[in-house]
Amino acid sequence: MLPTKVYFYALFIVLTVARGSLACKDGFSLKVNKIENCAGPDGVITLSDDTAITLGDDCSLSLQGCVTLKEFNTAAGSVSVSKNGREMFKKQIDACKMGSKIPFVKDFLPGGLCPQSDGQICADPDKKLPMDRFKKMLGIMKGSIGIELNLDHDTGKSCIKMEVEISK
Repeated sequence: MLPTKVYFYALFIVLTVARGSLACKDGFSLKVNKIENCAGPDGVITLSDDTAITLGDDCSLSLQGCVTLKEFNTAAGSVSVSKNGREMFKKQIDACKMGSKIPFVKDFLPGGLCPQSDGQICADPDKKLPMDRFKKMLGIMKGSIGIELNLDHDTGKSCIKMEVEISK
């Protein structure tokens, strides 16, 4: 089984990808088959329909779209990752405690993950996120990847499900 950190990096990569197929000069491609705000319209954290990503030739990511937040002080739950239909990993998490340990969180939420007030956080499409530290992990993650994030907040629930294919 792969270390927890690998799956959180993979989760970050997939959470930022919304629809389409992407490739870079290292030959990796990502194709998102499905993304779903599975907590429905009452979800505390939801991704906008126009969430997208551009993968540059240098394998850096440029993000587009917004995350809509309803006020919350807590965010604990589980993340599960499956590969080719077989569950590889399921872990209970406290996203508030993890905060800045989650890749790139401090870039988007300089005040930390919790607490949050009602609002939107939108990506700056001109900002590039270097992916050098993740390239080795993409090889490990080749195949069909399913990720489900379920969080319980003091004000409701969040759920995001994704299916993505990573190939070279």
